[in-house]
Amino acid sequence: MSAAATPTAAELAAEFALRKEDDPVSLRRERIAVHLPQLTLEAELALPFAARALLVLVASCASGDDDARLEAALQREGFATLRLDLLQSAECRYADAPNHLPLLTERLLALIAELHRQIALDAIPALPIGLIGGGQTTPLVVRVAAQRDRDVRALVCHGGLIDLAGRQYLKVLQAPLLLLAAAGDSAALANAERARPYLPGVCRVETLTETDAETYAARRAALTAAWFRCHLAA
Repeated sequence: MSAAATPTAAELAAEFALRKEDDPVSLRRERIAVHLPQLTLEAELALPFAARALLVLVASCASGDDDARLEAALQREGFATLRLDLLQSAECRYADAPNHLPLLTERLLALIAELHRQIALDAIPALPIGLIGGGQTTPLVVRVAAQRDRDVRALVCHGGLIDLAGRQYLKVLQAPLLLLAAAGDSAALANAERARPYLPGVCRVETLTETDAETYAARRAALTAAWFRCHLAA
C-alpha cells in the first residue's frame, strides 16, 4: 500500500474519536455451525446493512472483552463479523491446546469452507473474507491465509509470532498482512522483522505506543478497519 493511501495515526485517531460506542448498528444475525468429525463448532455471524466485507475474529479459547470491543467497532464501520473460538472449554484445560496448529488449522479451514457453502446457497451474502488473529492465533491465521489465498483476501494480527506458521507458508502468503504490536512487545516486533524477507506480498508493521487502554483499543480498531477498507472490496 502506498504511503499516500495510508492514513496517519493522528488522522485515524481523529476519525474514530467521532464515533460513539453506543451508536446503534442494525444487525442481521445468522447462526453458523461447523460440523467436524467429533464435534460441532458454533458461531454467530453479525451482518450490518450493505456490509463491505466479512471479518473472522479468530480465538483458540474463549475470546475476551477486547475482541468484543473490536468486533463492535468493526460493525460500526460496516463490516460483517464472526467471532469464533476454535477450542471447546474442555479442550482449553490442556495448556498446549492453543498451540496445536494442525488441529486449529483444520478447524479454521472447515469454517471457511462452511462460509463458502452458505454463500453458494445464498444463505449469506458473497463478501470478501478477512481474518483477524492475535497472540497464539497469529501463526494460525497466517498459515490458513497462505493455504486459501483465493478465499482470504487480507489479514490483521495483533502481537504473536508470525514465523511459527512455518517458513513454507510465509513464502506463499499473498494476502496483505498488517501486524500490530504494543511498543513493549519486542518479541513480536523482532519476529516480524525476521519474517518479512520471506513474505512475497504486502506486509506492514505498526507499533502501538498508546499507554491508555481506551486510546490503545481505539487505535487498534482504527488501523484494523483502515487496512480492510483498503484491501477488501465487495
